[in-house]
Amino acid sequence: MAREVINAEDVSRAINTLHESAMAARADINPQLFDLAIMQKGYRIRWEQGMFCSCADISSGQPNYVCPACNNKGYIFFNPTEIRALVTSISGSKDQNNRVGLDELGTAYLTPISTDKVGYRDRFTFLDFTIKFSEIIRGGNTLKHMLRYPAKKMLSVRILDKQYEQGVHYDLSEDGWYIKWREMPAYGDLTYSVLYTTNPVYIAIGPIHELRGTYTLKQGQGREVFLQLPDQYQIKREDFMLNE
Repeated sequence: MAREVINAEDVSRAINTLHESAMAARADINPQLFDLAIMQKGYRIRWEQGMFCSCADISSGQPNYVCPACNNKGYIFFNPTEIRALVTSISGSKDQNNRVGLDELGTAYLTPISTDKVGYRDRFTFLDFTIKFSEIIRGGNTLKHMLRYPAKKMLSVRILDKQYEQGVHYDLSEDGWYIKWREMPAYGDLTYSVLYTTNPVYIAIGPIHELRGTYTLKQGQGREVFLQLPDQYQIKREDFMLNE
C-alpha cells in the first residue's frame, strides 16, 4: 500500500494539531479490525505449510517417483494448524470479485488473519465443506488400501459395472483413510473405482496481495509504526492440479 507524499509544512502542521487538541485524530487503518472480521466470518481451515521435498533432482527438478515423503508430488506438507480465513471467488472478469462460490475451475481467493503467513504451495483443507471425490485404486494383491483423501462417507465402490457394499464386501477405517476388503473380490491384481465424500483441499498457487500494510501511530507513544495487513492468495483445488 503506497503512502501519501506530504511536505515538511504539512508534517509540522499535523504534529502541532495533535499537540493542541486531544480530539485530533488521523485516519489510520487498524489491522486488528481486519483480523476480527476474519475470525468472526471466516471458514474453519486446516492449514499445512508446504516446501520442496529433498528427493527432487537438482538439475531437472523432478521428484523421485518412489519417494515415501512426497509420493512423487515434489512437495511435503507439515505443521497442520486450524485457522480461520475468508474466501471469495474469482469470476471471468477481474472487475467481478464479489460473488461467493467458484466461477473458474476450482479456483478462489483466500485471506487469513495478518499473523498467519501463508506461502506458495501451502495446503488448506476446508473443514466446513464436503465434496464428492472419485479415484481409481490399484491395490495389487493386498486387501487394505489407502485413499487419496479421508472419506466422510463411501458412496460407491465398483469393479467395472459391479457394485460392492460397505459392511458386506469391505469396511472403511474409523479415520476414513483406508478400505479393507473382507475377501479378494477378483482374481489377479485388484483395481477398482471409488466415489466418496471428503473435505475439499486447496493449494496456494500465488500471491494476489502480499506486499500490503499501513503506518499508524502507536497508541500512547505518539510515534509511527508499520503494521502488515492480511495477505491474499490465489488457491486451487489440489485434485485439479494433477497435471501441473
